[in-house]
Amino acid sequence: MANGNVFNAIYFADKQNAGTYIEKKDGNKKSEAKPYYECLNIVRSSISNNHASDLANLDLANDGERILKNLISKYINQNNLSCTEISDQNELTEKIFDDMAGFGILTSYIFNDTVEEININAWNDIEIVTSNGYRKIDESFNSPEEAVSMVKKMCASGDVTIDASTPVRDSYIFKGTRISAMIPPVIDEEIGTVASIRRQKKDAITPEMLINGGSVIKEELEFLSMSLNNGISLAIGGATGSGKTTFLGCLLTDIEDSKRIYTIEDSRELNLIKYDTDGKIINRVIHTKTNEGSNTTQTELLKQSLRQDPDIIVPAEMRGEEAWDAQEAGRTGHTIATSLHTNSPEETYTRILTLCQEKGTNLSEDLIMRMIMDAFPLVVFIKKLKDGTRRCMKIIEPTSYKDGDLKYHTIYQFVIKGWEKDETGKVKVKGEHKRVGDLSDKLAMRMLENGAELSDIQKYSPNFNPEKLEVV
Repeated sequence: MANGNVFNAIYFADKQNAGTYIEKKDGNKKSEAKPYYECLNIVRSSISNNHASDLANLDLANDGERILKNLISKYINQNNLSCTEISDQNELTEKIFDDMAGFGILTSYIFNDTVEEININAWNDIEIVTSNGYRKIDESFNSPEEAVSMVKKMCASGDVTIDASTPVRDSYIFKGTRISAMIPPVIDEEIGTVASIRRQKKDAITPEMLINGGSVIKEELEFLSMSLNNGISLAIGGATGSGKTTFLGCLLTDIEDSKRIYTIEDSRELNLIKYDTDGKIINRVIHTKTNEGSNTTQTELLKQSLRQDPDIIVPAEMRGEEAWDAQEAGRTGHTIATSLHTNSPEETYTRILTLCQEKGTNLSEDLIMRMIMDAFPLVVFIKKLKDGTRRCMKIIEPTSYKDGDLKYHTIYQFVIKGWEKDETGKVKVKGEHKRVGDLSDKLAMRMLENGAELSDIQKYSPNFNPEKLEVV
């Protein structure tokens, strides 16, 4: 069961129902059986009207569950409720509690570790996504109105209001679980809502898990770790659901404990704090979060990060003009690790360019791109393949840009050799991760100047010899 303030999490989204269904009953007379959803609204309205102040500071994680269940039972009795679908009062109490404090029909899927995503296509059309693909579930909401009410409650858990004036919102239900939702008027009334709920795996993905799962090879992770630990910024590109945040989190777990990491997220997904056996924090991490209510944006938090003496700044996902401030920081001695939505490694650079141009600068496109290439000498491209596996497809280093033409060389690549089917018809990719190129002397020298060992650099650039480089 999700933790949180009972009143905000339970009643905020359903406030429009308060007072609508309250009925006065003869205490000795059994009422006519009602549909479940009507019973739910009667109890919810009774509690919301009569106990809002009592519940304002109550937490479900402590004594809230017991108190709320007692209130539910009280109002079932007080209103002499009987339900057409559920005859047992204890079962009815549990069901109403689950719909009020939990997530109704979605609860079991939200807390199922095998479910990666829940897509609500309509109030009566819901699908889940696992590592085996997607499937439609049998359950549905009782009505479009119930679906909208549940989405409002989920958004309210992250202090975000979704209503007719702001019908498209992003929020989080709790740490590691995000929701992107739309309601009328941008969605037809008879549909109710369209929403996507994405949950981060409960247990943190480790580098070893990525390696064992074939997403990457050890050599690639060691190269990227050496880069970040020695001042080389990088951007991770990929489509929605490709695993960008997971990959970024894995890279950051290998950052030296002495380095100060400053993260910026819309909702908390990166879990980077390390503890020793006595429970003492051993690394240096600052987690920050945007807040629409106070107009605290990624741009504001990026500017603030420069005053916090960071070694690595992590705008977890760049979506707008904060990309300009990120590249500025990357060109002024700060290491940046970030991600963004793109369809190819080269498009990752053009996407950053587009975001930077939202700043409204008068600089030429060629100059801005050269600044971006200097700020982000490496791009990692992640892709979710047809068989559901996620692969680090390429690691590239840009070399030049002129008149819209980006030149780069590839350092690592996942080479697809074909596809095969098992006895059930399920497809599986055939391929291997390979190093297909070396670092440029320019990037190798930058690493050396930032403190990397020459022997480590030469693993990825065997011919690099700083003593033989031309002095410019």
